[in-house]
Amino acid sequence: MATVCKLYRGDKPLMIPPNTWTLVTYESVLNNDRKMARDLSLISPPSDGDFTWFRNLRWAAIDIPDGDLRPRQFMSRFIRDPHGDRDDTGADDRLATPGRSWQTVSWAFAGQANQPVGVEVWHDHHEAWALEHAQFVGTTSDY
Repeated sequence: MATVCKLYRGDKPLMIPPNTWTLVTYESVLNNDRKMARDLSLISPPSDGDFTWFRNLRWAAIDIPDGDLRPRQFMSRFIRDPHGDRDDTGADDRLATPGRSWQTVSWAFAGQANQPVGVEVWHDHHEAWALEHAQFVGTTSDY
């Protein structure tokens, strides 16, 4: 039997400080098979196995000061056990564009029972940047 957990941020912006990996928090749980949701930021699988994780993020449009030609970058990654023995995987980076930027990533990896997994984001803009929308989904295939 497969299990699914879906966390949803909605459209309430989350301000992300520059040059700091930040754990994304969510506003609601849309699906919570086998009670995998933890603290509106983490998903913990119920058993060891192979997992497929998905994240969908939307960064706000940014204002760049006149004459500032420095490229901006935003990154995201899956993080195992973010409050303990941290281990990141499935990282993705993009150059920021003048308008909103969408980022959708999936990643398959082996995981351990009850090991919490979250999504962290990072950027190098000169001020806090709004993450306008986020979704995080974990799926397992039980053997």
